[in-house]
Amino acid sequence: MKIRFWGVRGSIATPGKETAKFGGNTSCIEVQCGDKLLIFDGGTGLRLLGNHFAQTDLHQAYIFFSHFHWDHIQGFPFFMPVYNPKNSFVLFGENKLANTLEETLSGQMAQPNFPVALKQLPGRLTFEHTESNAQFTIGNDITIQTCPLNHPSGATSFKITYKNKVFVYASDHEHTDKLDERLVQHSENADVLVYDSTYTEEEYYGVTGQSKKGWGHSTWNEGVKVAKAAKAKKFVLFHHDPLHDDKFISSIEKKAKKAHKDSIAAHEGLEIKL
Repeated sequence: MKIRFWGVRGSIATPGKETAKFGGNTSCIEVQCGDKLLIFDGGTGLRLLGNHFAQTDLHQAYIFFSHFHWDHIQGFPFFMPVYNPKNSFVLFGENKLANTLEETLSGQMAQPNFPVALKQLPGRLTFEHTESNAQFTIGNDITIQTCPLNHPSGATSFKITYKNKVFVYASDHEHTDKLDERLVQHSENADVLVYDSTYTEEEYYGVTGQSKKGWGHSTWNEGVKVAKAAKAKKFVLFHHDPLHDDKFISSIEKKAKKAHKDSIAAHEGLEIKL
């Protein structure tokens, strides 16, 4: 299993010299399991992944959407492989607000938002509805498990098991006063846990400004709690706040490493091989 990060920012893309180290593109992670390519979320990082995909011999991939806020879907219209009729993609996501996955992505690409309609894309697209507490397989050896997350309109965490290696993607989740036992169980013994670390504790509780409580995101401190309770090996801080520059994220990363030795703040280009 090989994991590569193409977009690690939350809420909105933040290009610029102060975010160049960790990157300004929004959520997109590639997971290679043998000869199969799995993609998690379609933020602006998906455009970069698409450029790379076009240089390979691959013609198929599976795309999983945690939810449909802009920072998780805006890269899809610019994912160039869907404009190639030789390529096929299976897209997974929950129905939201009575809309299917296909209707949601179609709405994003409807006039006047975008000049090319979803149905005009030459690539072959298959849409699969996923429940937020389900289990299914890709091929004969990849198991996908889902878990509901606490986020406005809901979001889904994905757990991928391949050849006894486990990757958990749990972005866009707000913790509560009690540890989320469902998420802990979902993340149990994960080799890699990617967790929503948008805020610091001070930001979340309003010590350094307006409280972020109720905004749908969590802190690296809560991520460490989940990682330790689940006995996850590597903890990855993800979905960096647009206001956090490279210097600030580096300082958070140092604190996280003291709390959980094998911690790292996600950056564009980060690769983890299992």
